[in-house]
Amino acid sequence: MFRLSTEYRYNRNVWLLCSASALGSGAFLGVRQLLNALYALRLGFGPEWVGTLFATGALAFSLSSLCGGALGTRLGPRRTMLLGVGINIVGMALLPLTQAMPEAWRFPWLIASQIVSSGGWALYVVNTPATMAAFTTVSNRRGAFALREACSGAGVLLGSFVGGLLPGFIAHLSGTSTDLAGPYGHALWASVIVGSLTLVPVFLLAPPAVITRAQAKRTPFRVGWALVLLVACAFANNASHAACKAYASVYMDVVHRLPTSLIGTITSVGMLTSIVAALSSSWFARRLNSRQVMRLGALGIAGSLLVMALVPHWLGTAVGLIGVYGLLGMWRPAYSATQMDMAPPAWRSLVSGTCSMGMSLGFGSLSYGGGYLVTHMGYPWVFAAGAVMALLSSLMAVLLGRSMGHEIIDTQMEAPRAITSPTADSATPAS
Repeated sequence: MFRLSTEYRYNRNVWLLCSASALGSGAFLGVRQLLNALYALRLGFGPEWVGTLFATGALAFSLSSLCGGALGTRLGPRRTMLLGVGINIVGMALLPLTQAMPEAWRFPWLIASQIVSSGGWALYVVNTPATMAAFTTVSNRRGAFALREACSGAGVLLGSFVGGLLPGFIAHLSGTSTDLAGPYGHALWASVIVGSLTLVPVFLLAPPAVITRAQAKRTPFRVGWALVLLVACAFANNASHAACKAYASVYMDVVHRLPTSLIGTITSVGMLTSIVAALSSSWFARRLNSRQVMRLGALGIAGSLLVMALVPHWLGTAVGLIGVYGLLGMWRPAYSATQMDMAPPAWRSLVSGTCSMGMSLGFGSLSYGGGYLVTHMGYPWVFAAGAVMALLSSLMAVLLGRSMGHEIIDTQMEAPRAITSPTADSATPAS
Protein backbone atom coordinates (compact mmCIF):
# COMPACT_ATOMS: atom_id res chain seq x y z
CA MET A 1 0.00 0.00 0.00
CA PHE A 2 2.82 2.39 0.82
CA ARG A 3 5.04 1.42 -2.13
CA LEU A 4 6.30 4.18 -4.40
CA SER A 5 6.49 2.28 -7.68
CA THR A 6 8.72 4.83 -9.46
CA GLU A 7 10.95 5.63 -6.49
CA TYR A 8 14.18 4.37 -8.00
CA ARG A 9 13.68 6.31 -11.22
CA TYR A 10 13.94 9.69 -9.50
CA ASN A 11 17.20 11.45 -10.24
CA ARG A 12 19.67 13.06 -7.86
CA ASN A 13 18.00 16.46 -8.05
CA VAL A 14 14.65 15.11 -6.83
CA TRP A 15 16.34 13.63 -3.77
CA LEU A 16 18.20 16.90 -3.12
CA LEU A 17 14.89 18.76 -3.23
CA CYS A 18 13.43 16.26 -0.80
CA SER A 19 16.40 16.74 1.54
CA ALA A 20 16.03 20.51 1.38
CA SER A 21 12.31 20.21 2.13
CA ALA A 22 13.02 18.05 5.18
CA LEU A 23 15.58 20.49 6.60
CA GLY A 24 13.69 23.70 5.77
CA SER A 25 10.34 22.40 6.95
CA GLY A 26 11.85 20.99 10.14
CA ALA A 27 13.31 24.39 10.98
CA PHE A 28 10.56 26.77 9.88
CA LEU A 29 7.37 24.69 10.10
CA GLY A 30 8.57 22.45 12.92
CA VAL A 31 10.65 24.12 15.61
CA ARG A 32 9.82 27.74 14.83
CA GLN A 33 6.12 27.33 14.09
CA LEU A 34 5.49 25.33 17.26
CA LEU A 35 7.38 27.68 19.56
CA ASN A 36 6.43 30.97 17.89
CA ALA A 37 2.95 31.27 19.42
CA LEU A 38 4.05 29.89 22.81
CA TYR A 39 6.96 32.34 22.88
CA ALA A 40 4.63 35.26 22.11
CA LEU A 41 2.28 34.19 24.90
CA ARG A 42 5.17 34.10 27.40
CA LEU A 43 6.14 37.60 26.31
CA GLY A 44 2.70 38.76 27.46
CA PHE A 45 0.71 38.85 24.20
CA GLY A 46 -2.79 37.36 24.10
CA PRO A 47 -4.56 35.25 21.43
CA GLU A 48 -5.63 38.27 19.37
CA TRP A 49 -1.97 39.35 19.15
CA VAL A 50 -0.97 35.82 18.15
CA GLY A 51 -3.64 35.84 15.44
CA THR A 52 -2.28 39.14 14.12
CA LEU A 53 1.23 37.68 14.13
CA PHE A 54 0.20 34.67 12.04
CA ALA A 55 -1.88 36.85 9.70
CA THR A 56 1.07 39.19 9.14
CA GLY A 57 3.27 36.26 8.20
CA ALA A 58 0.63 34.97 5.81
CA LEU A 59 0.28 38.40 4.20
CA ALA A 60 4.07 38.66 3.79
CA PHE A 61 4.10 35.18 2.26
CA SER A 62 1.27 36.16 -0.07
CA LEU A 63 2.93 39.34 -1.32
CA SER A 64 6.25 37.55 -1.74
CA SER A 65 4.72 34.63 -3.65
CA LEU A 66 4.15 36.53 -6.89
CA CYS A 67 7.56 38.14 -6.45
CA GLY A 68 9.04 34.66 -6.07
CA GLY A 69 7.35 33.50 -9.25
CA ALA A 70 8.67 36.48 -11.19
CA LEU A 71 12.18 36.12 -9.76
CA GLY A 72 12.16 32.39 -10.51
CA THR A 73 11.37 33.16 -14.13
CA ARG A 74 14.05 35.87 -14.40
CA LEU A 75 16.90 34.60 -12.16
CA GLY A 76 16.21 30.89 -12.31
CA PRO A 77 14.53 28.84 -9.58
CA ARG A 78 17.75 27.63 -7.95
CA ARG A 79 19.12 31.11 -7.38
CA THR A 80 15.75 32.31 -6.13
CA MET A 81 15.52 29.37 -3.74
CA LEU A 82 18.99 30.14 -2.34
CA LEU A 83 18.00 33.78 -1.88
CA GLY A 84 14.78 32.74 -0.15
CA VAL A 85 16.54 30.36 2.26
CA GLY A 86 19.03 33.09 3.19
CA ILE A 87 16.30 35.63 3.92
CA ASN A 88 14.33 33.02 5.87
CA ILE A 89 17.34 32.30 8.09
CA VAL A 90 17.76 36.00 8.88
CA GLY A 91 14.07 36.26 9.83
CA MET A 92 14.25 33.22 12.10
CA ALA A 93 17.35 34.65 13.79
CA LEU A 94 15.47 37.87 14.61
CA LEU A 95 12.77 36.03 16.58
CA PRO A 96 14.71 34.87 19.69
CA LEU A 97 16.20 38.38 20.01
CA THR A 98 12.75 39.78 20.84
CA GLN A 99 13.13 39.37 24.60
CA ALA A 100 16.27 41.56 24.50
CA MET A 101 14.27 44.45 23.03
CA PRO A 102 12.60 47.20 25.11
CA GLU A 103 9.03 46.23 25.92
CA ALA A 104 7.51 48.81 23.56
CA TRP A 105 9.51 47.37 20.65
CA ARG A 106 8.77 43.73 21.23
CA PHE A 107 5.63 43.25 19.17
CA PRO A 108 6.94 45.31 16.20
CA TRP A 109 10.09 43.18 16.40
CA LEU A 110 7.98 39.99 16.33
CA ILE A 111 6.14 41.37 13.31
CA ALA A 112 9.43 42.18 11.56
CA SER A 113 10.72 38.67 12.19
CA GLN A 114 7.50 37.20 10.83
CA ILE A 115 7.60 39.34 7.69
CA VAL A 116 11.25 38.60 6.87
CA SER A 117 11.12 34.86 7.56
CA SER A 118 7.77 34.33 5.80
CA GLY A 119 8.88 36.39 2.80
CA GLY A 120 12.04 34.33 2.42
CA TRP A 121 10.09 31.11 2.87
CA ALA A 122 7.76 32.18 0.05
CA LEU A 123 10.65 32.69 -2.39
CA TYR A 124 11.87 29.19 -1.58
CA VAL A 125 8.51 27.40 -1.54
CA VAL A 126 7.11 28.98 -4.72
CA ASN A 127 10.04 27.77 -6.81
CA THR A 128 10.20 24.27 -5.34
CA PRO A 129 7.22 22.80 -7.30
CA ALA A 130 8.46 24.32 -10.56
CA THR A 131 11.92 22.90 -9.94
CA MET A 132 10.51 19.49 -9.06
CA ALA A 133 8.40 19.53 -12.22
CA ALA A 134 11.53 20.25 -14.26
CA PHE A 135 13.17 17.05 -13.02
CA THR A 136 10.12 14.79 -13.40
CA THR A 137 7.64 13.74 -16.07
CA VAL A 138 3.85 13.69 -16.10
CA SER A 139 3.88 9.96 -15.29
CA ASN A 140 6.00 10.15 -12.12
CA ARG A 141 5.35 13.73 -10.97
CA ARG A 142 2.63 12.98 -8.43
CA GLY A 143 4.79 10.31 -6.81
CA ALA A 144 7.70 12.75 -6.60
CA PHE A 145 5.51 15.38 -4.95
CA ALA A 146 4.26 12.74 -2.53
CA LEU A 147 7.84 11.78 -1.68
CA ARG A 148 8.75 15.44 -1.11
CA GLU A 149 5.68 15.88 1.08
CA ALA A 150 6.68 12.84 3.13
CA CYS A 151 10.22 14.19 3.59
CA SER A 152 8.83 17.60 4.54
CA GLY A 153 6.48 15.93 7.00
CA ALA A 154 9.35 13.94 8.49
CA GLY A 155 11.25 17.19 9.01
CA VAL A 156 8.29 18.86 10.70
CA LEU A 157 7.71 15.71 12.77
CA LEU A 158 11.23 15.75 14.15
CA GLY A 159 11.26 19.54 14.47
CA SER A 160 7.98 19.63 16.38
CA PHE A 161 9.05 16.82 18.68
CA VAL A 162 12.44 18.35 19.46
CA GLY A 163 10.93 21.84 19.64
CA GLY A 164 8.42 20.63 22.21
CA LEU A 165 11.15 19.12 24.40
CA LEU A 166 13.73 21.91 24.18
CA PRO A 167 12.06 24.59 26.40
CA GLY A 168 11.63 22.17 29.29
CA PHE A 169 15.16 20.86 28.88
CA ILE A 170 16.62 24.38 28.77
CA ALA A 171 14.50 25.48 31.74
CA HIS A 172 15.76 22.50 33.74
CA LEU A 173 19.40 23.26 32.91
CA SER A 174 19.05 26.97 33.71
CA GLY A 175 16.89 26.53 36.79
CA THR A 176 14.04 28.62 35.38
CA SER A 177 10.43 27.87 34.48
CA THR A 178 8.64 27.17 31.17
CA ASP A 179 6.20 29.90 32.19
CA LEU A 180 8.93 32.39 31.25
CA ALA A 181 9.97 33.43 27.74
CA GLY A 182 13.68 32.67 28.16
CA PRO A 183 13.67 28.91 27.52
CA TYR A 184 11.55 29.40 24.39
CA GLY A 185 13.84 32.11 23.04
CA HIS A 186 16.92 29.92 23.50
CA ALA A 187 15.14 26.92 21.94
CA LEU A 188 14.32 28.96 18.83
CA TRP A 189 18.02 29.12 17.91
CA ALA A 190 17.69 25.46 16.91
CA SER A 191 15.51 26.56 13.98
CA VAL A 192 18.26 28.93 12.78
CA ILE A 193 20.91 26.19 12.90
CA VAL A 194 18.82 23.59 11.05
CA GLY A 195 17.52 26.17 8.58
CA SER A 196 21.09 27.09 7.65
CA LEU A 197 21.75 23.49 6.62
CA THR A 198 19.04 23.84 3.95
CA LEU A 199 21.47 25.87 1.87
CA VAL A 200 23.60 22.78 1.19
CA PRO A 201 21.18 20.61 -0.90
CA VAL A 202 19.78 23.68 -2.68
CA PHE A 203 23.30 24.77 -3.65
CA LEU A 204 24.06 21.28 -5.00
CA LEU A 205 21.02 21.28 -7.31
CA ALA A 206 21.61 21.29 -11.04
CA PRO A 207 19.95 24.45 -12.42
CA PRO A 208 16.69 23.67 -14.28
CA ALA A 209 16.63 24.65 -17.94
CA VAL A 210 15.92 28.32 -18.52
CA ILE A 211 13.03 29.09 -20.85
CA THR A 212 13.51 32.20 -22.94
CA ARG A 213 10.90 34.91 -23.44
CA ALA A 214 10.49 33.83 -27.08
CA GLN A 215 9.78 30.26 -26.01
CA ALA A 216 7.29 31.49 -23.42
CA LYS A 217 5.44 33.39 -26.14
CA ARG A 218 5.17 30.18 -28.17
CA THR A 219 3.41 28.49 -25.22
CA PRO A 220 0.85 31.14 -24.21
CA PHE A 221 -1.02 30.76 -20.95
CA ARG A 222 -4.39 32.24 -20.17
CA VAL A 223 -6.09 32.61 -16.81
CA GLY A 224 -9.04 30.26 -17.18
CA TRP A 225 -11.82 29.11 -14.93
CA ALA A 226 -9.81 26.06 -13.86
CA LEU A 227 -6.99 28.22 -12.46
CA VAL A 228 -9.48 30.46 -10.63
CA LEU A 229 -11.04 27.39 -9.02
CA LEU A 230 -7.61 26.01 -8.14
CA VAL A 231 -6.66 29.23 -6.32
CA ALA A 232 -10.06 29.36 -4.57
CA CYS A 233 -9.62 25.76 -3.46
CA ALA A 234 -6.22 26.61 -1.98
CA PHE A 235 -7.61 29.70 -0.23
CA ALA A 236 -10.40 27.76 1.48
CA ASN A 237 -8.29 24.74 2.40
CA ASN A 238 -5.48 26.78 3.92
CA ALA A 239 -8.00 28.83 5.88
CA SER A 240 -9.21 25.59 7.44
CA HIS A 241 -5.60 24.58 8.07
CA ALA A 242 -4.97 27.90 9.85
CA ALA A 243 -7.73 27.19 12.35
CA CYS A 244 -5.80 24.16 13.51
CA LYS A 245 -2.21 25.29 13.05
CA ALA A 246 -2.52 28.77 14.55
CA TYR A 247 -4.77 27.91 17.50
CA ALA A 248 -4.65 24.21 18.41
CA SER A 249 -1.36 24.42 20.30
CA VAL A 250 -2.45 27.65 22.03
CA TYR A 251 -5.80 26.02 22.93
CA MET A 252 -4.05 23.03 24.49
CA ASP A 253 -1.63 25.32 26.32
CA VAL A 254 -4.01 28.02 27.62
CA VAL A 255 -7.28 26.12 28.14
CA HIS A 256 -6.19 22.53 28.76
CA ARG A 257 -2.87 23.46 30.43
CA LEU A 258 -0.94 20.69 28.72
CA PRO A 259 2.87 20.73 29.05
CA THR A 260 4.79 21.87 25.97
CA SER A 261 6.38 18.43 25.61
CA LEU A 262 2.94 16.80 25.25
CA ILE A 263 1.79 19.45 22.76
CA GLY A 264 4.90 18.78 20.70
CA THR A 265 4.31 15.03 20.90
CA ILE A 266 0.71 15.38 19.69
CA THR A 267 1.83 17.59 16.81
CA SER A 268 4.54 15.05 15.96
CA VAL A 269 2.00 12.24 15.83
CA GLY A 270 -0.05 14.39 13.46
CA MET A 271 2.99 14.82 11.23
CA LEU A 272 3.66 11.08 11.32
CA THR A 273 0.12 10.54 10.08
CA SER A 274 0.83 13.10 7.36
CA ILE A 275 3.88 11.13 6.23
CA VAL A 276 1.90 7.88 6.06
CA ALA A 277 -0.82 9.63 4.04
CA ALA A 278 1.73 11.09 1.62
CA LEU A 279 3.39 7.72 1.11
CA SER A 280 -0.06 6.25 0.42
CA SER A 281 -0.35 8.57 -2.57
CA SER A 282 0.73 5.87 -5.03
CA TRP A 283 -2.12 3.65 -3.82
CA PHE A 284 -4.63 6.49 -4.24
CA ALA A 285 -3.19 7.40 -7.65
CA ARG A 286 -4.20 4.01 -9.03
CA ARG A 287 -7.81 4.55 -7.98
CA LEU A 288 -8.52 8.31 -7.86
CA ASN A 289 -7.40 11.36 -9.80
CA SER A 290 -5.87 14.36 -8.05
CA ARG A 291 -9.12 16.37 -7.89
CA GLN A 292 -10.92 13.47 -6.21
CA VAL A 293 -8.13 13.18 -3.63
CA MET A 294 -8.39 16.93 -2.97
CA ARG A 295 -12.15 16.64 -2.48
CA LEU A 296 -11.94 13.70 -0.07
CA GLY A 297 -9.03 15.26 1.84
CA ALA A 298 -10.92 18.51 2.38
CA LEU A 299 -13.99 16.62 3.60
CA GLY A 300 -11.84 14.74 6.10
CA ILE A 301 -10.28 17.99 7.32
CA ALA A 302 -13.76 19.42 7.88
CA GLY A 303 -14.70 16.39 9.98
CA SER A 304 -11.51 16.63 12.04
CA LEU A 305 -12.10 20.31 12.79
CA LEU A 306 -15.66 19.56 13.86
CA VAL A 307 -14.30 17.06 16.38
CA MET A 308 -12.05 19.82 17.76
CA ALA A 309 -15.01 22.20 17.94
CA LEU A 310 -17.51 19.82 19.53
CA VAL A 311 -15.42 17.73 21.95
CA PRO A 312 -14.45 19.90 24.96
CA HIS A 313 -11.62 17.60 26.08
CA TRP A 314 -7.96 17.81 25.11
CA LEU A 315 -8.23 14.34 23.55
CA GLY A 316 -10.78 15.71 21.10
CA THR A 317 -8.35 18.47 20.16
CA ALA A 318 -5.53 15.94 19.79
CA VAL A 319 -7.60 13.61 17.58
CA GLY A 320 -8.74 16.52 15.42
CA LEU A 321 -5.21 17.90 15.07
CA ILE A 322 -3.85 14.50 14.04
CA GLY A 323 -6.67 14.16 11.51
CA VAL A 324 -6.04 17.59 9.98
CA TYR A 325 -2.30 17.04 9.61
CA GLY A 326 -2.74 13.54 8.23
CA LEU A 327 -5.28 14.54 5.60
CA LEU A 328 -3.15 17.51 4.55
CA GLY A 329 -0.44 14.98 3.72
CA MET A 330 -2.84 13.42 1.24
CA TRP A 331 -4.21 16.73 -0.11
CA ARG A 332 -0.97 18.61 -0.80
CA PRO A 333 0.74 16.26 -3.29
CA ALA A 334 -2.49 16.04 -5.28
CA TYR A 335 -2.77 19.83 -5.31
CA SER A 336 0.87 20.36 -6.32
CA ALA A 337 0.63 17.83 -9.14
CA THR A 338 -2.58 19.43 -10.41
CA GLN A 339 -1.14 22.93 -10.64
CA MET A 340 2.05 21.75 -12.36
CA ASP A 341 0.14 19.58 -14.87
CA MET A 342 -2.08 22.54 -15.73
CA ALA A 343 0.79 24.93 -16.50
CA PRO A 344 3.24 24.89 -19.42
CA PRO A 345 6.89 24.80 -18.23
CA ALA A 346 7.45 28.49 -19.05
CA TRP A 347 4.72 29.52 -16.63
CA ARG A 348 5.12 27.07 -13.76
CA SER A 349 6.84 29.47 -11.34
CA LEU A 350 4.16 32.12 -11.87
CA VAL A 351 1.32 29.60 -11.52
CA SER A 352 2.95 28.26 -8.34
CA GLY A 353 3.29 31.83 -7.05
CA THR A 354 -0.37 32.55 -7.78
CA CYS A 355 -1.53 29.40 -6.01
CA SER A 356 0.79 30.06 -3.07
CA MET A 357 -0.64 33.56 -2.81
CA GLY A 358 -4.13 32.05 -2.57
CA MET A 359 -2.95 29.66 0.13
CA SER A 360 -1.36 32.37 2.24
CA LEU A 361 -4.33 34.72 1.91
CA GLY A 362 -6.57 31.92 3.13
CA PHE A 363 -4.26 31.16 6.04
CA GLY A 364 -3.95 34.84 6.94
CA SER A 365 -7.66 35.58 6.79
CA LEU A 366 -8.60 32.94 9.35
CA SER A 367 -5.48 33.55 11.45
CA TYR A 368 -6.41 37.21 11.80
CA GLY A 369 -10.16 36.72 12.23
CA GLY A 370 -9.61 33.74 14.50
CA GLY A 371 -7.92 35.85 17.15
CA TYR A 372 -11.07 37.92 17.54
CA LEU A 373 -13.29 34.83 17.47
CA VAL A 374 -11.25 33.38 20.32
CA THR A 375 -11.41 36.58 22.35
CA HIS A 376 -15.17 37.11 21.99
CA MET A 377 -16.60 33.61 21.39
CA GLY A 378 -14.00 30.99 22.32
CA TYR A 379 -11.69 28.53 20.57
CA PRO A 380 -14.40 26.06 19.38
CA TRP A 381 -15.82 28.74 17.09
CA VAL A 382 -12.48 29.07 15.31
CA PHE A 383 -12.40 25.34 14.63
CA ALA A 384 -16.02 25.44 13.42
CA ALA A 385 -15.16 28.28 11.03
CA GLY A 386 -12.26 26.19 9.73
CA ALA A 387 -14.61 23.25 9.12
CA VAL A 388 -16.86 25.47 7.00
CA MET A 389 -13.88 26.59 4.90
CA ALA A 390 -12.80 22.97 4.39
CA LEU A 391 -16.28 22.11 3.10
CA LEU A 392 -16.01 25.02 0.65
CA SER A 393 -12.63 23.70 -0.48
CA SER A 394 -14.17 20.30 -1.16
CA LEU A 395 -16.91 21.96 -3.24
CA MET A 396 -14.26 23.88 -5.21
CA ALA A 397 -12.46 20.59 -5.92
CA VAL A 398 -15.69 19.12 -7.34
CA LEU A 399 -16.15 22.12 -9.61
CA LEU A 400 -12.47 22.00 -10.58
CA GLY A 401 -12.79 18.37 -11.64
CA ARG A 402 -15.73 19.23 -13.87
CA SER A 403 -14.00 22.30 -15.29
CA MET A 404 -10.83 20.44 -16.18
CA GLY A 405 -12.90 18.06 -18.26
CA HIS A 406 -13.44 20.96 -20.66
CA GLU A 407 -10.54 23.30 -19.94
CA ILE A 408 -7.21 21.51 -19.71
CA ILE A 409 -4.48 24.12 -19.76
CA ASP A 410 -1.64 21.69 -20.27
CA THR A 411 -1.48 18.07 -19.20
CA GLN A 412 0.79 16.54 -21.78
CA MET A 413 3.76 18.95 -21.66
CA GLU A 414 6.84 17.06 -20.59
CA ALA A 415 9.38 18.63 -18.28
CA PRO A 416 12.37 20.36 -19.86
CA ARG A 417 15.70 18.71 -19.51
CA ALA A 418 17.90 19.83 -16.65
CA ILE A 419 21.22 21.49 -17.27
CA THR A 420 24.06 19.51 -15.83
CA SER A 421 26.37 22.48 -15.32
CA PRO A 422 26.56 23.28 -11.59
CA THR A 423 27.76 26.84 -12.04
CA ALA A 424 24.79 28.94 -13.12
CA ASP A 425 21.09 29.06 -13.64
CA SER A 426 21.41 30.53 -17.05
CA ALA A 427 22.77 28.07 -19.55
CA THR A 428 20.98 26.34 -22.40
CA PRO A 429 17.30 27.09 -22.89
CA ALA A 430 14.80 24.27 -22.90
CA SER A 431 14.28 22.57 -26.22
